[in-house]
Amino acid sequence: MTRCGLILLLGFAASAAATVWVGYDGGLAQYDDAGTLIHRYDDYRRPISLHLDRERRRLWFIDAYDYRLVCFDVDQGRELFAVPNAATVPSVASSGLKLYMAEKRPVEPSLGLDPGDGSAWLADFYGHQLARYDAAGNELFRVSNFHEPFAVAPVGDGTAWVTGSIRTVVLVDGAGKNKLTQAGINEARALAYDGVAGVVWVADYRNNRVLALDGNGMLKRKVTGVELPFALAVDGPGGIVWVASQYGGVKKITATDAEVAVDVADSENVTALTLDGAGTLWAAVSEEGVVLGFGADGEPRVRITGIKTPTGIAAE
Repeated sequence: MTRCGLILLLGFAASAAATVWVGYDGGLAQYDDAGTLIHRYDDYRRPISLHLDRERRRLWFIDAYDYRLVCFDVDQGRELFAVPNAATVPSVASSGLKLYMAEKRPVEPSLGLDPGDGSAWLADFYGHQLARYDAAGNELFRVSNFHEPFAVAPVGDGTAWVTGSIRTVVLVDGAGKNKLTQAGINEARALAYDGVAGVVWVADYRNNRVLALDGNGMLKRKVTGVELPFALAVDGPGGIVWVASQYGGVKKITATDAEVAVDVADSENVTALTLDGAGTLWAAVSEEGVVLGFGADGEPRVRITGIKTPTGIAAE
C-alpha cells in the first residue's frame, strides 16, 4: 500500500481508532486517527464539503470537478450513488464572483447533513438555490429564492438554517420555505448548529465576528475580533466552538469566554474543519498540504503531510 507523504506523530494516543477522510486534488483518502494511510480512492477529482453520517455509515461530498453529489459507503469502501449536476458550475459572470476570486478563496457549494433523517441539504452558491436530498439520493425540493447561499445547517427536526442573502440568515422548513429571517449579517460564510445549546453559530465574515442565534432568531452570543471568519466546527457537549479566520488561523471559543481564547493554527489556508466523535479537531490546510489534529486544549496531536491540496475533511 502506498503511503501519502511523511506521517509525523506528535505524541497522540487514542483509546480507539477512528477514520479520517480527506478530499484532495485527485482523489479521496482514508487515514486512521494516528495519521496512517489506509486507502486512496482515485475515482474523484476534487471532493469538497465532506460530511460523515456516523449512524448510517455514509460519507457525503460534492466532487467539484463535475459538481455531482456523492454518497459513499464507508464500511464497504464504495460509492452507493451519485447525483449528477447537483450544484451549479462556477461562472465569472455569477453575481459577485469576481470579488471572491480576487480574495483567492472562491466560494464553492456546500452541504449539511440532517442528524434526524440523514437527508443532505445543498447550498448551491452559484445557482442561487437550496436543495434537499433524502438518504437515498432522491431530490425532495429545489428552491431558487436564496441569493448566493454560502452555507446550510440542518437542525435535525426537518428545518435548517441557510444564508438567505448577503445580509441575512434564514430558518426554513422541510420544503425550503422561509419560517424566520434574521438580518444584520454581512456575508455568513459558515453556519453550524449546536444541538446541545439549541443555537446556530454564524461566521459573520465582513463584520469580523461570530454570532449565536436561537430558534427565534434572538442573539445569544457575540464574539468580536475574529478577522474574516469563514469556517466553523461546534463541539456542543464540550462547549467549544472552533473558527477558521482568513488571516488569524483557527481560534477556539469556549462557553464562558466572550472573546477568542486560543490560537491553534497560524495559517490563512485552512480549507475545512471537522470534529470526530472524541472531540478532536481536524483541520485541512491547503497550501501546506497537511491535515492537522488538535486536542480540545488546542495542542497539536497529529500532523499528516504530503497531501496534494486538501479540499475537505470528515472524521469519525
